[in-house]
Amino acid sequence: MAILSRQCMDKKIIVTLSLLCFLSALSVHAQDQTIGTIKLSANDLMTIEDAIHTALAKNPDIGMARDGEKIAQEAFKRTDALFKPHISLFSEISTGDAPSAYLFKTIDQRSLPPNTNFNDPGTFTNLETGVNVNLNLYKGGIDSLDARIAQSDLREKRAITDQTENMIVSSVIKLFFSILKAQEYVDISKQSVETLQEQTRIMKVRFAGGGVLKSDLLSLEVRLAEAKKNLVESKNLYTTTITAFNALLGSRPDDEIELARDCSCPITFPGSYQEALVIAMEKRPEILNAKEMIQKARLALKKADATYLPSVNLNARWYLGSDDLKVNGGSDNYTAAVMMNWDLYTGDTTQSDIIMAKHGLTAALKNLDKTELMIHQDVRQAYLNHEDALQRLDVAGKSVEMADESLGLVKQRYEGGSDSVTRYLEAELARNRARLNSAAAFYDEKIALSDIAKAMGILSTIWKE
Repeated sequence: MAILSRQCMDKKIIVTLSLLCFLSALSVHAQDQTIGTIKLSANDLMTIEDAIHTALAKNPDIGMARDGEKIAQEAFKRTDALFKPHISLFSEISTGDAPSAYLFKTIDQRSLPPNTNFNDPGTFTNLETGVNVNLNLYKGGIDSLDARIAQSDLREKRAITDQTENMIVSSVIKLFFSILKAQEYVDISKQSVETLQEQTRIMKVRFAGGGVLKSDLLSLEVRLAEAKKNLVESKNLYTTTITAFNALLGSRPDDEIELARDCSCPITFPGSYQEALVIAMEKRPEILNAKEMIQKARLALKKADATYLPSVNLNARWYLGSDDLKVNGGSDNYTAAVMMNWDLYTGDTTQSDIIMAKHGLTAALKNLDKTELMIHQDVRQAYLNHEDALQRLDVAGKSVEMADESLGLVKQRYEGGSDSVTRYLEAELARNRARLNSAAAFYDEKIALSDIAKAMGILSTIWKE
């Protein structure tokens, strides 16, 4: 892992942090053994890139977000129909003796008998088939606004998909490193148990020979019991994390996985959070979503205003009429009409729609302000967390060195009889805590790096590209 110097960071130059995430882990933490279902020194293991690509392809939340985007895309395509004519075929067979129907049907058939008694014309039979055409000519711009609203909704759904992918990728990275962290805990707890078991065996031999007190043996047995309890808790934490990780990947909770320590996951981000904030305000899906909400609210207000305007429609009809199920040459007919409709009073519903649209716009503007504040906090906190993780990693490394050296000295004195078993147990416990803190700091620094990319809104695109 390469981290540019503070001097470069002060110059606010965007640096590429090539996170050889687990190559450094091999030199600091790797052990050539297998814990649970994770193999640490085998080929064809799941890297962090594999896990992210699997989640992007199979995670249910991402799948649902993409389905929502596809639905919005089809809804936008449907708005094209608002500007095209609607054409339909119709057929009708009718009979009766109603004078009005008799008159119109027989006239349309071009077969009205002369000297017809319109009070009692008799019965008629009519077969009618034809085509209806309807076209909206003007609607106050509502159709255009509906198309723009649908387009904005599509962009909003795309932002939601990007937001979901960003969150899932972040969760995959956190759980990936958490699994390795839990594995470290299992390793350390297991070694502690093995060490204490051996010391307990030696202590029992010395106790049988009268070389140690019963209280010293009991203290060692209590510490061994605590170490076994810690081992069980570590294994449970490991299993729980594996289960959550499988759920993110869209796999069954009990599926076996094999994780690799060595992978390359490059992340690029500026040296200062102010520069990162500028990028976040452009890239974060949440900010894009908030802006689309404002756009939709403004269009909805225009649409509400447009209902005060008239609407103009064209209706055309061509049809054939016959009384004997045969089409005569002169029995075809057509009608065409342009109709205007203007609602002068609708019970104040239009005014209510306008007021609601104004409130919707106000809420959307406030949501943008809230989103900007949230993103500002996220970016700032991500940089602070990363700086804190680097400090803890440095301190943890030195603490491990000191704890190892202290345990070695105490062990020599204990075996020589100059230190008590209590002092030895304290040193052994301090060494294990230092190793646990070192493992946590090591992987927390990797998570903090991914949190910066997440706060900037670019985390998922790194692997998608």
